[in-house]
Amino acid sequence: MKYRDDEYEYESRRREMEQRRRVRPDAEMTSQRRRNPAGGSRTASSGMRSTAGARSASGSYRARGAADPYGTRSTARSASGVRSASGTRGAAGSRASAPARRVGADPYDRGYQAGRYGETGRRNGQTALRDTGKSGKKALSSKAKKKRRVRKILFAVEGILLLVVLAGLFVISKWDLIQKATFGKKDVHINELSENTIQSMEGFRTIAIFGADEEGSHSDVIMIANINNKTKEVTLTSVLRDTYWNVPDLTLGDEDKYAKANNAYHTGGDLGALNALNKNLDLNITEYATVNWYAVSQVVDLLGGMEIDVPETMMGEINGYITNTQQEAKSWAPGGPGKGVKGTTQIDGPGLQTLDGLQTVAYCRIRHNNGGDDGRTKRQREVVNQILEKAKTQDLGTLLKICEAVFPEIRTNLTLADILGMAPDLGSYKIVNQFPFPYHQVDALVGSSGSVKVPLGLADDVAQLHKDLFGDENYEPSSTVQQISNKIESLTGYSAEDRTD
Repeated sequence: MKYRDDEYEYESRRREMEQRRRVRPDAEMTSQRRRNPAGGSRTASSGMRSTAGARSASGSYRARGAADPYGTRSTARSASGVRSASGTRGAAGSRASAPARRVGADPYDRGYQAGRYGETGRRNGQTALRDTGKSGKKALSSKAKKKRRVRKILFAVEGILLLVVLAGLFVISKWDLIQKATFGKKDVHINELSENTIQSMEGFRTIAIFGADEEGSHSDVIMIANINNKTKEVTLTSVLRDTYWNVPDLTLGDEDKYAKANNAYHTGGDLGALNALNKNLDLNITEYATVNWYAVSQVVDLLGGMEIDVPETMMGEINGYITNTQQEAKSWAPGGPGKGVKGTTQIDGPGLQTLDGLQTVAYCRIRHNNGGDDGRTKRQREVVNQILEKAKTQDLGTLLKICEAVFPEIRTNLTLADILGMAPDLGSYKIVNQFPFPYHQVDALVGSSGSVKVPLGLADDVAQLHKDLFGDENYEPSSTVQQISNKIESLTGYSAEDRTD
């Protein structure tokens, strides 16, 4: 059997002790009496050995082997070089040694051995055990601690990756619930744009968002979300639904029709609405998502409501919309009228409060006495911003519930790869700018379109839009936009000269 140095010494002494016990059973008791410091120390003043510590005439320590198998002495030199009773040298060039063993202690106690050699670090080439304060456990070296930290980090990363994979599988399993576009991206109309305009749009992802009513035939919400792919900054532009401009009628094949902006969705659906945006604004949007009001109410409820400051001027109108929205929601719900619709109540008074899903939808629909279409789009952008910020703080389980709830209420031409590619950046997206379009407009009655928002110099406003979205300082409107701007002026009699600011 192979021993370490300290273990070999221990075993040798143990055998010697056993042998002595066989010859003289009372040797241990005798050695303990001789180890008594009262009679076995050497005084500092005389430097003489006591009787208990002196050698015999034969030159050997009396019963020393039995009493002190390690050969340690119960005496120590003082500061002047004489050993003191503590077993350590004094301040005049001392080296700390093991503490004195208490009377009656087991001379082969390994706990004492660890205390003796623990401070030296290494003895005879062997690594000493550190005192960790916990019996039987070794203190970890810095290398071992580093390995343990690395293992913990790897375990955490593996857990996160597993959650991401499971979330991806969940989204894939629910992807078929989303309504798919019936046209391809190549079918979308895009004006002939200059090379400079195309280059200015590089590095951005522009997506159109349409909010459909309960029947799915009108888009009361027309938004443009422009994402800076590098900074993840988002600019939201709300196109006023009553904006008077060119509305290509896909149903009648009339490319020269002028009406309200939301009429494009009514006559041509998602494709007609995309064509109108690109044609009037010199954009190249090919991606879109259409969401109905029922989906919005579901998202708000799953996020715990929206914090809205309801003004006093809105009280007479918001409760009417709440009642109307709840009634209409019964026809929105999937599976039939009234199924899955959460109840709501009217608002008791103005002020900052938490609105539930249906109350929030009603808040977004108000327009008549609270800013008109401009005020309504502002409230819609406010809610979109809150939804995005709240979604960033939700756990994975809540986000997956939102996906399950709203997927059946969405229609889009975004692919599954598009969604999964954008998902990891959800926490990085930040809305940094939001505004309505046109910048300059006037309310007017125009022909069969009724009350509309007439752009005052559409071409000039489009130039400003490209600056705000893409930072293009030198944008020049295409010939198509310039022709539309001139046609609006001839049909309404309003132009950029009618601006008051």
